[in-house]
Amino acid sequence: MLRKDMTVEEAVMENKDVMPKLADMGIDYNLVAMENLNDALGEKNIDFDRFVEEIEGPNIYKEVEQFRDKSIEEIIKHIVTVIHPYELDMVEQIDSGFRKTIKKYYKERGEQLFVIYEIVLLIKAELVSHFSSEEEFEFKEALKGKEVDFENLIAEHEKTIGLFDRIKVLTHSYNLNTEISEIKELEDKMKTLDTHMRKHIYLENEILFKK
Repeated sequence: MLRKDMTVEEAVMENKDVMPKLADMGIDYNLVAMENLNDALGEKNIDFDRFVEEIEGPNIYKEVEQFRDKSIEEIIKHIVTVIHPYELDMVEQIDSGFRKTIKKYYKERGEQLFVIYEIVLLIKAELVSHFSSEEEFEFKEALKGKEVDFENLIAEHEKTIGLFDRIKVLTHSYNLNTEISEIKELEDKMKTLDTHMRKHIYLENEILFKK
């Protein structure tokens, strides 16, 4: 994700679409590579948020930014009491929905749905393990003021996002081109959980872990 505190060089390394976009806007990369990205855009009267949206799409993380001013204690409490229960409940609903839908529409869509369902089960297992580790170890250590190595959690975050990305490919971005109401409901729930997880991971990686 592009950030205001990045240099132009870092932004190009983060997202390959930055370089051609800068060129289209008349910005010579070689002249601004070491400049702050926000400053370089500002010199051309280009709004940073609009620039990012044109490259990455709508910024789904804006609402998460409110937590930058929160304490570690407040953030962890929100994650443990609000985010974790919601996501575990959502993945349970998706799991149950897939089992019922695969059985009901096995002849028509069973094989296709089962391939997706296998990945859903991997996500479910990952979330149960990951959330338990956070709540029982890393978060408790952080609340005691101890220095915590979050590298393992970050690696698990990347694994989880990778699983969601696989589902997006298999479902054509959660659009299986069907009028079957149960499948459409599963599409909506998977898309909702995907977006929620990305916000959750952003909150931890970009805000909590950097406190």
